[in-house]
Amino acid sequence: MSTKGLTGSLKTMSLPDLLQWAGSGRKTGTLSLKSGPLHKMLSEGIITEQQLKDAFDLQAQTKVMLGRILVKKGLVSEGKVGEILRLKAEETIYSLFLWTESDFAFLENELPPGDQVLISIKVEDVLMEGLRRYDTSKKIRQALPHNGVVLKKTAKPLPPDIASKVFPKRIHDLVDGRRTLADIILEAHASEYNVCQVLYVLVQKGYLEVGKGAALAAARAPADTPQALMEAAKELIKSGDSEGALVILEKARRTAGKNPEMNALIQVAEEHFIDKAYRHYLPPKKIPVLKKPLESLMSQDLSPEEGFLVSRVNGSWDLRSIISISPLREVDALRAFKKLRERGIIDLVEAQARSA
Repeated sequence: MSTKGLTGSLKTMSLPDLLQWAGSGRKTGTLSLKSGPLHKMLSEGIITEQQLKDAFDLQAQTKVMLGRILVKKGLVSEGKVGEILRLKAEETIYSLFLWTESDFAFLENELPPGDQVLISIKVEDVLMEGLRRYDTSKKIRQALPHNGVVLKKTAKPLPPDIASKVFPKRIHDLVDGRRTLADIILEAHASEYNVCQVLYVLVQKGYLEVGKGAALAAARAPADTPQALMEAAKELIKSGDSEGALVILEKARRTAGKNPEMNALIQVAEEHFIDKAYRHYLPPKKIPVLKKPLESLMSQDLSPEEGFLVSRVNGSWDLRSIISISPLREVDALRAFKKLRERGIIDLVEAQARSA
């Protein structure tokens, strides 16, 4: 039972100040921040998407932890699973330094329930690395101002010290003069920071250059206040149009940033949409198939999310399997699949019908 705690906003108490407070006072407890690991194995080439998909299928049947399934199948060692989980936990902590808005709560002497991955990091080390990443991210955004930029290779070949490293080599290989930064992040199955850091270094050293491709942000209607948009979203949720509510709430968040009421409303709309999608128009066990040749889709105006999902449609994986191996959030993957079906790019068929 917690005896006391601390709550607030990162606007008034930054994450470095919060960590210093907890570290200097030798506090024990749970720190939670609200704002809207196995993909790391994919990004490092340790397992394939097919192996991850098979592991997810087995987990659904046995309820065994995914890491244990991978170890039992001989795909990774137990030590490697622990290492990946530790690295993923650290990445999550460091990513918090890039948050500018969030509500936080520190529950002193209260630990989260269940099996947890325990890691030991000095607060001072976290602060140093987190602040370093914050400074680096500002430099990265000067070179790569948004996720719509397109990069292309220069004539300068990669030196052996970079070409011999799996992750940098993979990121370099993903650059083809057509993919946007958002596309590359999705394909890499890695954190945005890690991908952008590699690309930034490759640009700075002359192995890549930034093209002129860009994705323009949707225009905002200045007359729509965030509160008015939230009220409209509530009415849409009541009427059953959760996707319409999400569109409005995304617009509201761009206008006003994040706030607890909006975050709660977005969560409700997302839950309603996921439930409705699976029940009515995107049955999870059906198999997506392309209605158009893959090469003809190059001329289609596909979003990075749609392009990623289309590239995984192979006529044998069902909808849930593709979503499970995707780095996209479930709701984002479902919305992209819904658009692909509405545009006549994919269809959904029964498994037995496809195999017949």
